[in-house]
Order: sequence, then C-alpha cells, then structure tokens
Amino acid sequence: MKNIFKILKFEYLTCVRNKAFIIVTIVMVCISLFFSFIPGLITSMISDSMEPSEDKENIIAISKSGYKDELIKSKFSAFYPAYTIKITDEDQKTIEKKVDSEEYSFAIQITSPNTFTHIVKDRLVYDSDSDIALNIMQDVFKVTELEKRGLSDEDIDTVLNAPFAVETVVTGSDHTKNYMPVYLLMCVLYVAIVSFSNTVTQSVVSEKNTRTMELLITCADPKELMFGKVIGAGLAGLTQLTLIFLSLFASMNYSPVDAIPAEIKDFINFPAETLLLALMFFILGYFIYAFLLGALASFASKSEDLSGLISPVTFILMALYFILIFLCSGDMVDSTVMTVLSYIPLSAPMAMFIRAVLLEIPVWEVIVSVVLQLATIYLFGLMAAAIYRIGVLMYGNPPKPAEIFKMLLKK
Repeated sequence: MKNIFKILKFEYLTCVRNKAFIIVTIVMVCISLFFSFIPGLITSMISDSMEPSEDKENIIAISKSGYKDELIKSKFSAFYPAYTIKITDEDQKTIEKKVDSEEYSFAIQITSPNTFTHIVKDRLVYDSDSDIALNIMQDVFKVTELEKRGLSDEDIDTVLNAPFAVETVVTGSDHTKNYMPVYLLMCVLYVAIVSFSNTVTQSVVSEKNTRTMELLITCADPKELMFGKVIGAGLAGLTQLTLIFLSLFASMNYSPVDAIPAEIKDFINFPAETLLLALMFFILGYFIYAFLLGALASFASKSEDLSGLISPVTFILMALYFILIFLCSGDMVDSTVMTVLSYIPLSAPMAMFIRAVLLEIPVWEVIVSVVLQLATIYLFGLMAAAIYRIGVLMYGNPPKPAEIFKMLLKK
C-alpha cells in the first residue's frame, strides 16, 4: 500500500483544483456568509407586501347585520389597525364591484348570524384574511349570544379571554424539536453522498477514456488505486463541506443582532452531537456508494455509458431516501421498517442517523450498524478493486450485471 498516499494526494488535488469544484465552493461559501442578511431581507419584503398602501385609503367593508356595528368595528380594528372598517348596507353585487376596483381591500357579507361571505379580488396562497374573519365573526357571535343571556360585558370578556397555560412533559425524545434539523441534514447527507460519489465515477471514466487507467494499473496495485481515488475524492468533499459549514457558523454567530429571526436560528441550530453523527454517517455512506459506483464506472468505455451503468444504484439510493423521508413525515421513525433499514448497509447511513437523533436508542445499536457498514465498505472496496482490474482493458459495449458477476467469480 506504499502508493496509496501518492494516489490519494493526486486525486485530492485534482478535485480541489477543478474549476467547477472551486466555483461551487465559492458560491456556497458566499451564500452562507450572506445568510444572515437573506432572512431579514425576505421578511422585510414580505412585510412590505402585506402592509396596506399609503397612497390610498384601505377599507374593509362589512355589510349591515343584526350585530352591533361598534362591536364588529372594534373586533376588526384589533386585527387590522391600519385599515378603515366601514359598515355598509350595499348589496353583494355592489360590494363585489368595489372590491374588484380595489375601492375596498376586501369585504365581509354577513348572510346570517353564523354565516358570512368573504369577498376578495385576488386570493393569495398564504392569504389569512378569511381565517381571521372567521375567528372574528365567531367571537362576535359568542359575545352577542352571551349578552342575550344576561351576562355583563365584564363577564363576557372574562369568559372569552380566560388565559390558558400549557406545559408538555416529554419522557422520551422530542421529535418536534429535532425533526426539522434532522430533515435538513438528511437532505445535505443525500446530496453530499450522491455528489461526491459521482466525482469518483467521473474520474474513473476520464482515466478510461484517456487510457490513463492502463498505465496506472502497471504502476500500482488496483486496491491502492481504488482506495486512494475514493479517499482522495472524499477528503475533497469534506473540505468543501467544512468550508461551507464554517462560513455558515460564522454568519450565524457574527451577524448583526436580530438580523436572523429566532425561528430560523432554532431551525438550523444543530447540536454538536447531531453534526458529529451527520459527519460520521456521511463518511460511511460516501464510501459505500463511492466504491460501488466507482467499480461500475470502470466498465464504461465512454462517458455516454456511465449513466446506464450506475443508474440502478442511484435509483436505489433515491428510492431509499424518499422511503426514509416518508417514514419521518409519517411519524414512523420507531417502526419495524425503519429499524430494519438502519442495519441494511445501503440505507443504514441515513436510517440510523435518523433513529440516533430522533429516538433514544441503545448505543450498541449504533455500534452494530456502524460495524456492518465498515465491513460492507471493506468488501465493496475489495470488489471495486477487482472490478477495476477487470475493466482496465474492457472496451466496447458495457457488460451486463450477470457477466460482471461471472468475471468476479473467475477471479
């Protein structure tokens, strides 16, 4: 294994000097550094778009009803302080025309004590006016009905606005606290494994096209070549991820006060142990798929053959990713299916990561999963080296899976 460090160094430098690698790293680092300003900018844009225009009077029209006008005005004014609340006896068609011409911002046509029509020109995806109006009208209905039963305004206010305190005691793991960080890191884990594994396949195909592979195989052992190539590309990927996360950390911790909303800080505030687990399972997942894809790539005579050779493996990885996301979103993290997937090497890097963060599982389960993955990496590495040796002089149409299996048995 004397040549492995030379190959590793060569592969690492080749990756980090690649123009695409440099550009992607710079762009991602810049985005991370400016991350502290993006939420504030988006928030200000959204808040500006939701603010009523100062160029004209913004009116909410509410039709006449059996309710007290002052009661309705006070309730709507509490939610829309910048709007003028107008009680009108116009019919619905007239109100609709004025809403359409934007004379009214929107209108409420009360048709019975507990039914109303919300009239608006354009209904946005995140429009909350209808829900707010529903809450207000329910409140108005309750106040009116309680008054009919002889309760005073003070008693009504006491009943409707009685404070409630909720305390949740979690005896196990809190999924609501960890779910979103885990979901985000799962996406990063998946994208990183796919991206950096493909780096190995591109490198192998490039060597095959230029006949460099034939020269390399005479100078070094196939195991040295394959392990050095995979480790070098993996270190390049870790370098890129480290730079991105360090810039994100700097942006989060040295940004102006209140530049990032507290909700977003909570969303990406990963505990140290979660990040360490993500790093460990990224490394394990990367090696498993890098060896597997690198081995298949050695049979490609040209770049056009690559997608057909590696597509079954990438499809399996994609399918496993979506299955795990489904299990997470369906609150089935502690299901038997998730448990089984956390021990199958192809799915374990992501599945065990999810279980280790969201559930309180024994340490031995994580250790067993990691040992199984390490054993798989070693076996895949040996298999990749053997296939790499077989594929050196193979040109023309790529072999079928059955033919590859027969070649390995002969070896």
